[in-house]
Amino acid sequence: MRLPHLAVPALLAAAIPAAQAATVTTGWEANAGNQDQCIATAADAIGRTGFRVTIAQDRQAVFGWRGEENISIRCIGDRGLAVIFIYTHAGRDNNQLMAILRDEYRRGGGGKR
Repeated sequence: MRLPHLAVPALLAAAIPAAQAATVTTGWEANAGNQDQCIATAADAIGRTGFRVTIAQDRQAVFGWRGEENISIRCIGDRGLAVIFIYTHAGRDNNQLMAILRDEYRRGGGGKR
């Protein structure tokens, strides 16, 4: 069964117990390369931030797992875009993690400078 690309973030959010609301932070980065370069850059950036990396079979997204924290970077190569989603427990400020992840993505060559 193949899920629509936007179903992945919804499934990740649904996996968090109902009694425990999630904090969701989103962002985006310009992608200077093609789809494969975006996926490679996203995997490197997620790994360098200390998350366990999984690349989706359809090579449209990269996921990161660290305890109960989740990161998803969806690459849209033909639009030159990488969309970032971070999920953590309620009340947690994801802005610092987002800044670190974006810096790592840019350092990996994914972002236009």
